[in-house]
Amino acid sequence: MTKKHHASRSRPVSNKNAPAKPATTTQKFISHMNRLIATQSQLVDANFNLDSFLQEAARQIQLMTAATGAVVELAHGEEMVFRAASGTIEKYTGLREDKNASISGLCLGTHQILRSDDTENDPRVNVELCRKIQARSLVAAPLFHGGNAIGVLKITSDKCNSFDEFDVQTIRLMAGMVGSGLTRQMLHDKAQRLSEEKKRAQEELAKVEKQLKHMSHHDYLTGLPNRNSFNEQLALTLSKSKRKKQLIALMYLNIDHFQNINDTMGHAVGDKLLHAFAMRLKQCIRSSDVAARLGGDEFTLLIDDINETQDAIVIAEKVLQAMRKPFSIQSKPLHITTSIGIAFLKDADISVDEFIKQADQALYVAKNSGRNTYYVFDTELLYERSP
Repeated sequence: MTKKHHASRSRPVSNKNAPAKPATTTQKFISHMNRLIATQSQLVDANFNLDSFLQEAARQIQLMTAATGAVVELAHGEEMVFRAASGTIEKYTGLREDKNASISGLCLGTHQILRSDDTENDPRVNVELCRKIQARSLVAAPLFHGGNAIGVLKITSDKCNSFDEFDVQTIRLMAGMVGSGLTRQMLHDKAQRLSEEKKRAQEELAKVEKQLKHMSHHDYLTGLPNRNSFNEQLALTLSKSKRKKQLIALMYLNIDHFQNINDTMGHAVGDKLLHAFAMRLKQCIRSSDVAARLGGDEFTLLIDDINETQDAIVIAEKVLQAMRKPFSIQSKPLHITTSIGIAFLKDADISVDEFIKQADQALYVAKNSGRNTYYVFDTELLYERSP
């Protein structure tokens, strides 16, 4: 019996050392799209920080193409400014070029993607600049904001003919992403500026309101509380005195012969004297006491929470002594005196106006008794004259 011989079936053997086949057009396209999607996410993370955003855009477009360098140029007047760069161009960040003598300016003006395969033989480019940044070939794509071209995304290579149609399409898509990011960033910056302006306006308004409130409660010349403010403070103090049975003193005082000073030396000198008088008056009282100017040369002192009447009399004598010292007004000494009326109150039901009236009556007696002194009012209309 004759044996049949079967031909052996050979299986293909893979050669691991064989060179890899070049990527197909479809594979290259898919790779670019995946990279763009990943890049978009990275750019979003960098957004709301313009420098980081543009720097990341330049870095990514360089990695995705055959570029050795990449730059984002923004128009500034008649110049194009290298706002962010990567690769061989990174060290030239901040460089400026003439918009009207460069391919970037042409790209900006025509709203078209422009490609130069050999910059040494392309009349559209600034040859000296291309040599400086090692751009032997390049692709430039316009960046848009609100329909207006505001800049250029550009990739460069130190070799001729480095870029193909895929690189052109890649930079087109990237330029769209960067333009959208710039729009978002500019809107964010505008909103932030408006927010900061609003904040500053609110701060200014609060400052003005504070000043107006201060002006409504203080005398413009001396800075002391005015009549309304003093009356409010006095009402609160009277209420507290009645509730806590605390002794308080009210002093009513003015400058002796002040009208003569105004008439003979002028109101400018009189105003300076009033201010100096107020400052010296504040130095004679405690931080818890209140000094106020009611108008003209009329001042009041509210001495709160004292143990005995002598405590207030000591302050009155201190004021009299302080005002006897000469004032320096317009570099000249000015001698004055003051007169003081004092009223005391403890656990009594009395109005603000009545309490002020008592101190005013005591001042009237001090004036008629030779001035430069104090008088104390009592309920029996008896007055004690200072020594």
